[in-house]
Amino acid sequence: MDIKENEVVYIKRDGPIGTIVLNQPHKKNAISAVMMDLLSQSLHTLENEDEIKVIALRGAEDNFCAGGDLDQPGPKPMTAEFSRQSLRHYLRAIREIRGVSKPVVALVKGYAVGGAVSMMLACDLICLEENARIIPNFCKIGLVPEMGLMSTLPAVVGPQKAKELLFFGDRLSAADCQSLGLANRVFPAESFEEDCNEFLLKLAALPNLSLRITKGIMNSTMDTQLAAVMEAESIGSPFCAQGEEFKAISAKFQKK
Repeated sequence: MDIKENEVVYIKRDGPIGTIVLNQPHKKNAISAVMMDLLSQSLHTLENEDEIKVIALRGAEDNFCAGGDLDQPGPKPMTAEFSRQSLRHYLRAIREIRGVSKPVVALVKGYAVGGAVSMMLACDLICLEENARIIPNFCKIGLVPEMGLMSTLPAVVGPQKAKELLFFGDRLSAADCQSLGLANRVFPAESFEEDCNEFLLKLAALPNLSLRITKGIMNSTMDTQLAAVMEAESIGSPFCAQGEEFKAISAKFQKK
C-alpha cells in the first residue's frame, strides 16, 4: 500500500483496486480547489496503471466529505470571477471521474454534504454504510447546485423528485438513497470494509475491457447534458455567492 497521511489526497493500492482517499478528517474531508486538483491527478495516475482494474473513492476515517472547505484562500470579499475560476477545479474533477475509463466506485461512510453528493453521483457505482447521511444542501444555503448535480441527480430520480431534493436539501438516510435508486449497495456498519472490498474485487474480476467500453458508451450518451449544466452553473453559482442570502448564511457557518 502507498499511504501518505500528510497529503490532502492520497492513493492506496491493493491488488487490482486503487483507492483514492480524501484526507482532511479534521475538517470531515471538506473539499477545496487544491484537493480537487489532486483528485484529478490521482484519477489520471490510476487510469494509466494496467494492474488497477477498479478505482474506489472515499473519505478518510469516519466521513466521506462535509462539502466545501470554507477556509480556502481568496480575496475578501470573494469576487464572482474568483469563485468562477475556483469552481472550475471542481468541475474538472467531475469530468475526470466521468471520463476515466475504469469503473469508479464511491464508498460512503458518515456524511456526504453538498459537493460530496455531486462527486458521489458522478461515480459509476455507490456503496453506502447503513448510517451514512446524504445532504444535497445547495439551495438551502443560497447557492446553485454545483458539480453537475442538476444533471446526475434527475438522471436517477427524475426531474420532479430531483427538484424536491435540491430545493429542500433534506437529510437522506442510506435506506432513503437505496429506495430512490441512489445507492447500489447498503452495507452494515460492522462489516462495511469487508463488504466493500468483496464488492470491489467482484467488479475487478469481470472482463475489464467490456466494463470500460460499457462505461464509456453510457457516459457519452449523458455527458453532453452534464457539460452544459456545469458550464451554466459556473456562471450561476458565483452569481448566487454574491447574494445577501448566501452571505448571511455563510457568516453563520464561519462563526461556528
